[in-house]
Amino acid sequence: MPAPDRTPPAVLAPILDYLHGLQHERADLAMLERLLVESKVTLADVRDYLVYQDDCYCRNLVAESPWFNLLVLCWKSGQRSPIHDHAASVCAFKVLTGVCSETVYAFSPCGQVVPVQTRDRPAGEIVASHDSETHQVSNLQPEGQCLVTLHIYSPPLKTMKVFSITGKTGGEWLAPEHRTVGA
Repeated sequence: MPAPDRTPPAVLAPILDYLHGLQHERADLAMLERLLVESKVTLADVRDYLVYQDDCYCRNLVAESPWFNLLVLCWKSGQRSPIHDHAASVCAFKVLTGVCSETVYAFSPCGQVVPVQTRDRPAGEIVASHDSETHQVSNLQPEGQCLVTLHIYSPPLKTMKVFSITGKTGGEWLAPEHRTVGA
């Protein structure tokens, strides 16, 4: 999908300047983390990208290039991602509102994924992961409390490996389509 016709919020300029400067390489994860920590972006800044779905979390495109996509993800109570890695992409995100529950997984000797840690990450916290790290993101807050996160994937996340705690089965999963808000 093409990038939205609207101009991203000015508060995202330092992040976008770095991302648009990427040429033939993915972003440095430590740099993405630093940019998100320094960012003053708020929920009000991204209000035009707040679109929710009833059946699953919603990925709303802010900007993209062949080397990144910047998305606002909107999660209703009870919505979660599959257990997944990021294939060949790095991912960093900032919690803008709500509490994000992130569960990190490892592989048991028999090859099954097992949860090793769950952390609740309130607004303002940053989560960063390399391509092979396996986790699940959830909104486990009470009904009516939404979660909004600002995600950067580099290169753009097209597919990822997904896993099941009920067996060794998993597979490749196409990332859900993101919405071009206002297009």
